[in-house]
Parts: sequence; structure tokens; C-alpha cells
Amino acid sequence: MKNYISTLFILLFVVHLFSLKANAQQVNADTYAIKQYFKSSKEANLLLKKVIDPLVVQSQNSMLLLNQVGYNNQINISSNVKNNQTVTQIGNNNEYQFISYYNSSVSNLNIIQQGNSNSLQIYGDNSLIKNLSIIQKTNYKTLVIKNN
Repeated sequence: MKNYISTLFILLFVVHLFSLKANAQQVNADTYAIKQYFKSSKEANLLLKKVIDPLVVQSQNSMLLLNQVGYNNQINISSNVKNNQTVTQIGNNNEYQFISYYNSSVSNLNIIQQGNSNSLQIYGDNSLIKNLSIIQKTNYKTLVIKNN
């Protein structure tokens, strides 16, 4: 009987050790995932908090405030009327395009794109978008606005 109890005790001890090791591995995997999440969030917050001087383009007809944080972002603004635009792109491979040749109304646009590989295209100008604000926080999306 004494051997039976000793063997049972040793068996329970070995099972307990294996369960501790399995739990430790799971904790390590979870801890790694959590650390990676906070590391990427911390890097993103540092990128957002970093003071970056925006490009300000002024002429007698227009005032553009352009701020891009990331890589391979593009802005194309083609217009022959007065435009006041604030464009902020945070992320990589974002594109903003505004084309308006035949309208004489003043536009005041505020555009924010946050994410990667987003595209925002505005063709034409009318009174509906005179003071338009667009905030696009996503990845891999395209928004096209056509005005007549």
C-alpha cells in the first residue's frame, strides 16, 4: 500500500510539473502578443505625437496646409479657384486627389486619412462640399466623390 501511495504521489507531482510548464508556455505566448500590441501602439502614438511642421502653400487665391506622416503618401490638388484645404495623411501609401477646374465657388476642405493604402478622390466642386470635413480611419479603402 505504501508503494501505491508513493507512486500516486510521484505521478501527481509529474502531472503538476507538466501543467505548470504548459501554463508557462501559454503565459509566455500571451505575454509576447500583448507586448507586441503595446509596442506597435506605442510606436504609433510616438509617431502621432512627433511634432512635424506641415507644408503651408499660400497664394493670393488659395491656402493649403499639408501634413503627411508615413511613406509613399501622395497629394494632387488641381484647381483654378480659391481653395482652403487642410490635408493630413498618417500612414503609408495614402493618396488624396482634388480636381476642380470649372467652378468659381470657394471650398474649405478638411481631410484626414489615417491608415495604410487609402485613396480619397474628389472631382468637381459644388455648394454641398463647400465646408466638407472627411475623416477616414481605415486601411485599403477608396472613396470617390464626383460633383457636377
